[in-house]
Amino acid sequence: MDFTLRPTTLSDLELHVHHRVVMFADMDYGDEAGRERMAASFRDRLRTWLSTGEVRGVIAESDGRVVAGALLQFKEMLPNPLSPQAVRGYLFNVYTDPEFRSRGLARRMTIALLDLAKAQGIGMVELHASRHAEPLYRSMGFEPTSEFRLILDEGIQKPGQWVDRR
Repeated sequence: MDFTLRPTTLSDLELHVHHRVVMFADMDYGDEAGRERMAASFRDRLRTWLSTGEVRGVIAESDGRVVAGALLQFKEMLPNPLSPQAVRGYLFNVYTDPEFRSRGLARRMTIALLDLAKAQGIGMVELHASRHAEPLYRSMGFEPTSEFRLILDEGIQKPGQWVDRR
């Protein structure tokens, strides 16, 4: 089966929203009501980000059917002594329909977005990986960092996938 990649357009907005919802459902991350709230907020933000170019993405298609997608955000970065760059890449919303997994699509989309980042002069790309996807990203050279997270609101559940994976 052949797959083609194409750039994301604003007309793909609902597709990326859907991918985000099912991605978190697949990871058993939050509940349905929380994912619905997230979808509404994400839709508004992604619409703006795609319109301004702050987010770019790729879509994988097979026989005219969308089977996967991924997004890259150009995020402002705090100054640090490692890099003079003011912007970094943040890879997110990497999703492949279940029946098309294990065919290299996430890798192909990630490579395409890393190439885009390099072409834009971006020297660092970050992501948050699910436990399932962690081996893929490690094989591509991504490394765990020292990031920590503290939940201050008692209403926010700690996701089951938060474990020390360093």
